[in-house]
Amino acid sequence: MATRTTARGGRFTGPDIITAAPGLSLFAACGKVGALMRSGAAYVASLRDGRSVFLDGERVDDVTKHPAFAEPIRCIAETYDRAKAAANDPALTFADPATGARHSNMWLVPRSAEDLGARRRVHRFWAEPSFGLMGRTPDHVACVLTAFSAWRQLFDRGGARFGDNVVRFHARARAEDLYVTYAIVPPQVDRSQPAHRHPEPFLHPGVVRETDGGIVVRGAHAIATSATMADWLFVSYITPLVPGDEDYAISLVMPMNADGLRLYPRRPFASMATSVYDYPLSSRFDEVDTTVVFDDVFVPWEQVFIYRNVDLINAQFHDTPSHTTANFQALVRFGVKLELMAGLAIRLAEIQKAEGDPGVQATLGGDIAALCAAFDALVKAAERFPLLTGGVARPHPQYIYAGMGLQRRLIVDMTRTLRELAGGAFQTVPSSEAAFTSASTRADTERYYQSAAAGARERIKLVKLIWDFVGTEFGGRQLQYEMFYSASQPVVNRRMFRSYDWAAAKEVVARCLGEY
Repeated sequence: MATRTTARGGRFTGPDIITAAPGLSLFAACGKVGALMRSGAAYVASLRDGRSVFLDGERVDDVTKHPAFAEPIRCIAETYDRAKAAANDPALTFADPATGARHSNMWLVPRSAEDLGARRRVHRFWAEPSFGLMGRTPDHVACVLTAFSAWRQLFDRGGARFGDNVVRFHARARAEDLYVTYAIVPPQVDRSQPAHRHPEPFLHPGVVRETDGGIVVRGAHAIATSATMADWLFVSYITPLVPGDEDYAISLVMPMNADGLRLYPRRPFASMATSVYDYPLSSRFDEVDTTVVFDDVFVPWEQVFIYRNVDLINAQFHDTPSHTTANFQALVRFGVKLELMAGLAIRLAEIQKAEGDPGVQATLGGDIAALCAAFDALVKAAERFPLLTGGVARPHPQYIYAGMGLQRRLIVDMTRTLRELAGGAFQTVPSSEAAFTSASTRADTERYYQSAAAGARERIKLVKLIWDFVGTEFGGRQLQYEMFYSASQPVVNRRMFRSYDWAAAKEVVARCLGEY
């Protein structure tokens, strides 16, 4: 760790900047660091960096110890440890041909369907500890950075130094196994106006001035999921910019403890969870969406990817493999969540002794199993039939956007199915786990809350788990996240329209018409 002086005269402590020794390239230097994959302890230590996180109007001294953030941080740390233990497993890592150092497959540039299979496995690896409930694990924005690096020619259009910056930062992030999240959606101030026509300048992030050493950024972004527990922040726009927005047309990275960067998380659900038994998901897997404010944050030129170029901002996600690669991760992760939902449904039926009922079987088969199987097939089709362009294998857009189009419908329909299977079960549970330990209530609780297939504690544990998934604030946020994390349904549907092979469909019609 090193302490550095910022452009505003402040100081912050952060990970050492990798510099190459004389005669050694930066990439080789990164490779040597990458020979040792990151441990959970190193990850946790990196979060004690003086970042400015404010909750309930007060600054959080240490996110790793605060009850609102400690459990999800622990989940990520344990997964880093599992990844480190599997550092030599070719199913999860690859060797840098230049250095021999092994890196997580989340940083692998896919050149084939087999490489996409390797990426799918590492995405499952990161999704399984949270049962698919944490969407912004380290492998998500790793997809974006990897795709950018593989398609540096787009960034070169703004100047070769910007393409160099993209490649260098990807090499650094890969070597240090960094946890990068992003902020790419501005506040909902006035959606009818572009950034440069808002009532005040720089409500959205933009450049207020530049210096020989870099640029100064002011403004705010509305949704930076997992920012409180990430190392670095990628800042740009997924929403289209227009001519006149040049001051806002930026794509860059900054450490979470950058001077002037302030994090304002929404109310964390873990701080309201009374116990793991009563709130098994809220207490452990809330990745905490965060508003980020840039109070004249200095960003060195080497951390800038696009500068004052509206066309490149609008092209960076869709003209590179970034959008399909990142959403491939999201679909793999959502598939893990679907498995959880299917398991909850069948266990609920079993504990109610209803799994043999033909009507319940029809519901489980048609409304759960068939949908899960169809979604899994789409994910695997995107992997097995990639679009090969520029030497990079993109998960096929037709299947990616089909999966995204179904995702919103599946989470809504399957959540409703779980509610219908549960019926009144959610309204007939003890107020807390204490009902099983109090001498005054234990006997009644164990007798009247049991089922024919399970004791009271086991049955209530399952019902509370399902309720935390479908009915609590945590569950409501999960539903909202899956419905809007990428875009609204009409936007996703238009992407599907542009990706589908309409020419082949019209050819079938032409052949049919030509037969008579």
